Amino acid sequence: MKKMIVYIGLLLFGFACTSNSETDTDQRRTDYAAYIDNPTEMSFEKMDYDFGIVEEGEQVRHTFKFKNTGDQNLILVNVKGSCGCTVPEDWPKNPIEPGGTGEIKVVFDSQDRIGNVRKNVRVEANTNPSLSELTLTGVVKRK
Repeated sequence: MKKMIVYIGLLLFGFACTSNSETDTDQRRTDYAAYIDNPTEMSFEKMDYDFGIVEEGEQVRHTFKFKNTGDQNLILVNVKGSCGCTVPEDWPKNPIEPGGTGEIKVVFDSQDRIGNVRKNVRVEANTNPSLSELTLTGVVKRK
């Protein structure tokens, strides 16, 4: 019975986290609808990061830097990791003017990820196409 209660609690917590994230994204789409209808361009210094070899349990941190290379304000609507082990920690929530720059800080947790790793971070913005994909690759070795 105790296990069932814990399981249900974790399940509800997972739904709460997911729905809150989706609500935030929907709210951003509403708040910045005028910008979304006016696409711009952005370019990343690098879209791929090879973290080399790490020991299981280590956290890998990387910052992807980008620039608004278009002529409209840039809005990042949503930034999302491909799984729970790859999390965008911080990214700009306000419009970035033409010529402006920004950073997306990502953390990869290597716990239980032994072997070759390829994880993605999807960036949704008012660009064409609207999705960009950042990639972290490397090898996780057993402790």
